[in-house]
Amino acid sequence: MSKAFYVGKRLSFDGQLCTVRYHGEVQGTKGEWLGVEWDDASRGKHSGEHAGVKYFECISKSATAASFVRPTRRPDPERSFLEALKAKYVSETINMPKAQMPEQQDRTIRISGKEVEELGFDKIREQLADLKELRIVILDGLCMSRPLARRRETGSDVVGWPEATDIKESCPKITELDLSRNLFEDWREVASICEQLDRLKSLRVDGNRFTSISLCPVEVERCQRAFRNVKSLKLENCLLTWEKIAKITILFPSLTTFSAANNAYDTLSEHYPASTITDLSLEDNEISYISDLHPLTKLPNLQRLILKFNKISDIIRPDATLPTFSPTLKEVDLSYNSIITWSFYHTLETVFPGLTSLRVSHNPLYQSLRAADGRALTAEDGYMLTLARLGNLKTLNFSPISAKERLNAESYYLSLIARELNFSSPEEAARILASHPRYAYLCEEYGEPVINRTAGTLNPNSLAARLIRFTFYLGASAQVFLGQAPSEETSKFETEIPKSCTAYTLLGVVGKHFGISPIKCRLIWETGDWLPAPRDEDTADSDWESDSDGEGADTEDGGKSAREKVMREVEIVPGTRAVGNWVDGMEVTVRVEVR
Repeated sequence: MSKAFYVGKRLSFDGQLCTVRYHGEVQGTKGEWLGVEWDDASRGKHSGEHAGVKYFECISKSATAASFVRPTRRPDPERSFLEALKAKYVSETINMPKAQMPEQQDRTIRISGKEVEELGFDKIREQLADLKELRIVILDGLCMSRPLARRRETGSDVVGWPEATDIKESCPKITELDLSRNLFEDWREVASICEQLDRLKSLRVDGNRFTSISLCPVEVERCQRAFRNVKSLKLENCLLTWEKIAKITILFPSLTTFSAANNAYDTLSEHYPASTITDLSLEDNEISYISDLHPLTKLPNLQRLILKFNKISDIIRPDATLPTFSPTLKEVDLSYNSIITWSFYHTLETVFPGLTSLRVSHNPLYQSLRAADGRALTAEDGYMLTLARLGNLKTLNFSPISAKERLNAESYYLSLIARELNFSSPEEAARILASHPRYAYLCEEYGEPVINRTAGTLNPNSLAARLIRFTFYLGASAQVFLGQAPSEETSKFETEIPKSCTAYTLLGVVGKHFGISPIKCRLIWETGDWLPAPRDEDTADSDWESDSDGEGADTEDGGKSAREKVMREVEIVPGTRAVGNWVDGMEVTVRVEVR
């Protein structure tokens, strides 16, 4: 019995996969035991330790990945590739005469009490049963192994694994293959299957626990031939070291899409994966710093990097240098991480010089945003402030950024910087401006805001800090509606409104004062921010066209200064949103119009 078990052997008990890590006696008990590490770490009871004695180590970091089981416990039977294929795709009743088919074939199917008829399923089953025509094959969790390809204990002069044609003869047209969560122990087992599939383009081997991936030079060449056409590879939840993962990718000469998700990486060792990779996923790991991904900066063709569901909170470790990725990298996904400060974005475009598409949703930073005056900011505000900090972005959180959105976001960001300076002393100005690297650019683009520092700063917890002084005045449409000539007394009034009041309440106050139904009122906040006027088609064309003689450039900035500017206005839309989230500052001017 002892010869049947060895350290590294893969087993399955009641559909639960595990790896033998120990075989022998356990102190305080009788007989022999198998110490196993479960693939599902929640299934175990300990980490390989019993009664204070450490019997084996687990590759999982979980404290409950291990158990002891008796060698006499019967494991699930192993299957060969073809046995697994037939078990999955060949129905025993396909070629059975109709008279001999099981009774359940004739049972009526009812959904919500209504009788329904099966149409086309027999044809689908027949198509799947024709193994020679299969192109997409999913054989995950079928206790599959291929012992004939494992490295032999004896005969060290013999390299490689036996040539075989069993798979090629049965299903030669496979282009996508999923071998996840099986009983493979040696990478050679996977290679011996794939080398018979000349059309294979996509391979998935998630959830396998390989004991050995070592290959001699002859075997490496054989693997490279076997995987020569594979463009997509997934090695998720295999718990292989980054060094081993990188070595495996080198076996795929045409690899472009690769995923090593859920492998418990907190940093990457200095080993470089295949340079052909363009799309790389390291999601659901334990990375805390972008600098921990330094080996990826050597990938010259990388275009897309998925890092969601990690623990990333900063760009570099205190003792690390700033990494710089290839300019080819355009898309980065940092959603579901631990970003908590805006300073994270200060060097993001230096680290990713080609960045045009970013995803950063579901980070703690966006859950408690506040302006300099203590006012709570919304998720929409967070979106605008993110794109305003990154001038080269074209897509944020899957949403394309229009020219109008960028203009609004950057002018809004500039107004918040001005507000922050208003609430600070002159001595603090340098520190504040250092925290906004794009301030100089924004001033050049939109004009430098006027800074009006108050003599003292309000306590954000005081009653005064919770009130906004509104100045309302009648616009042209409202004056026409009321049929009165404008005068200072009748067309304008001031009042203080709590920030927490809703837009509905504000409309009621204004409507009651002016004698206009709140339903007809439109409230337009005049922000005081001046923006370049929108260009018409003629202006836009003239800006793009150039005169070979240089004529028409009458001004120093090529006509830019001659463009008119208009005030940015925001309509306070009826709803339950607090007015403090509609406007900035403690004193605002609102124009009243009629719908």
